[in-house]
Amino acid sequence: MRWLGWHRRLWPVVWPGSLFGQLSVIVVVGGLAIQLLFSSIWYDVRYSQVLEVPARLVTFRTVDTLRKLANGDAITSLSSATFHPELLLSPLPAPPRLDDAQQNVERMLQEALHHEMGEAVELSLLDVTIQDENGHARTWAGLFGLSHVVGHFDFQLRLASGQWLHVKAVQEQGWSTQPAWRVLGDYALRVYLLRALALLVVALIVVRMSTRPLRRLVRAASALGKNIEQPPLPIEGPKEMRQAAEIFNAMQQQLMDLMGERTQLLAAVSHDLRTPLTRMRLRVVGIKETHIREKLINNIDQMEELIRSLLDSISEGAKPEGHATFDLAGLIDEVVDEFVDTGSDIRWEGASAVIISGHAASIRRVLHNLLENALHYAGSAQLTLRLTGRWVDVEIQDDGLGIHDEELPTVMQPFVQSDTSTHSTSNALGYGLGLSIVRSIVMAHRGRLALENRAGGGLRVVMALPACADTSRESAS
Repeated sequence: MRWLGWHRRLWPVVWPGSLFGQLSVIVVVGGLAIQLLFSSIWYDVRYSQVLEVPARLVTFRTVDTLRKLANGDAITSLSSATFHPELLLSPLPAPPRLDDAQQNVERMLQEALHHEMGEAVELSLLDVTIQDENGHARTWAGLFGLSHVVGHFDFQLRLASGQWLHVKAVQEQGWSTQPAWRVLGDYALRVYLLRALALLVVALIVVRMSTRPLRRLVRAASALGKNIEQPPLPIEGPKEMRQAAEIFNAMQQQLMDLMGERTQLLAAVSHDLRTPLTRMRLRVVGIKETHIREKLINNIDQMEELIRSLLDSISEGAKPEGHATFDLAGLIDEVVDEFVDTGSDIRWEGASAVIISGHAASIRRVLHNLLENALHYAGSAQLTLRLTGRWVDVEIQDDGLGIHDEELPTVMQPFVQSDTSTHSTSNALGYGLGLSIVRSIVMAHRGRLALENRAGGGLRVVMALPACADTSRESAS
């Protein structure tokens, strides 16, 4: 269990959450793992490199021995403590199989003898080892050049006479006088660290190029939720990303067509409904019973208001065009004055001038809707305007009863109403569309709308809109 806890804490650090980080880790770690797996190849090559000088010295002594034998010298006179030749009538049994390092040494002896004698030589290696001056195996230290290297060779070659010359030789190789940590550090730096850095650079470039279409798709999907009429994605990148871009563009076009058809349908329905409603209103006026006439007129007004709300929820008002810069503080001042002139209790404070880019008529409608909600269900409202970096926050607070916490996530959805007898806000239009329209307008301005209950009671509504660059710089200064 303790190991499991360590694993859970360590995993987010080792394995990044982004696709860019995961692909980078896979490329770098995979490259280093491949390097470790192929270390055996380096071992074989380095083994033969360490024995190259001793093997050539043994080759020179072997060639000298062959020349002396050709001149009639006795084989016994050619033997020494480090070089022992003998003539055999038949070859000694060769080992069943030589490893790659031994095969490299055997090939090196054959090539050296062929170069010195001018003709090919049939040679078989019986054994070869690397030892130190005391006869102990010091393979890795010898491979890195950290210890005294002594090569022990045992091989045989066929002579022109048909006999076999069997040679056992011991030949030394020089070693490095540098400290072991310096030699190993230099090796690790050049072989592993530099390779890891090179792999990291290549991974960052390749992964960034590979994920660029994906990042573009993510940005387009995010922008689609704010404004569906975005330019289509360019069809580029790998095959899978081109297919994803084509599907995304087709989906966006289908959504635009669907919304257009819905708008046309509701516009046609509203047109067809308004004509009979107008006739009904004309006929109702002639009814003599006052209470019946008033009830019918009230019902007709409600039906017309519902039709207007349905149209507003999908009209161009929720997707304002013709954006221009304007003073949000001045607009708020005008809206508040309109309410105050009718006797409403609204107080507001904040910056004297805040410039934003947007559709002033749509933002005016948002302010009207939110303030009407607060006045209708709380009787008063407090409005505050703040500039925080790149954002402009418009906060409206009331002292009503608030909204049940479980209803907060859904109250801004279309046709969702709160219980107006207990909650401070529902919808000034009365059909569950007011806050939905407000949110659509705010999102069309690349802003955010949030509702939360106040600790002391009442509701707080915050509309955050992006500020103009000049206004942001003035705020920062």
